[in-house]
Amino acid sequence: MIIWRGWGVLAIVYIALCAALLGGLLGASILQSSTAAGVLAGLGILIGVALATVHGWYLNVIGPRKRANQWEAVERPRLEEAADRGSLVVGNTQPRSPEEAAQMIESVIADGRRAIGILGMIAGVAVAAVNLISGLTA
Repeated sequence: MIIWRGWGVLAIVYIALCAALLGGLLGASILQSSTAAGVLAGLGILIGVALATVHGWYLNVIGPRKRANQWEAVERPRLEEAADRGSLVVGNTQPRSPEEAAQMIESVIADGRRAIGILGMIAGVAVAAVNLISGLTA
């Protein structure tokens, strides 16, 4: 059983809509050919899978990248302010110099961006696998 989360159900919508539009509307209704309808329905499935993949890429790769940039825009000034006040502590360690504080801030930012990126990659692989399975079973 596949449990849909978020916008994953759109993969079926994209595939069904493209197959119906190309195979049913164009092939069967306009061209009035069952052979063309079958070929165009297959093409519609491929186009639907491509649309779902692009949408999944946007939601799971581009979206997390934007969220990481937004997080950094908020977190970096907060960390720099804490370093200026002398209250910056990372991993139970307080920096001894401004240079060490800058290195610690970069480390925190890199770790945060990496965590967001890993979650995005996992979600992207999951969406791609669902799209592949949907395309093969359709």
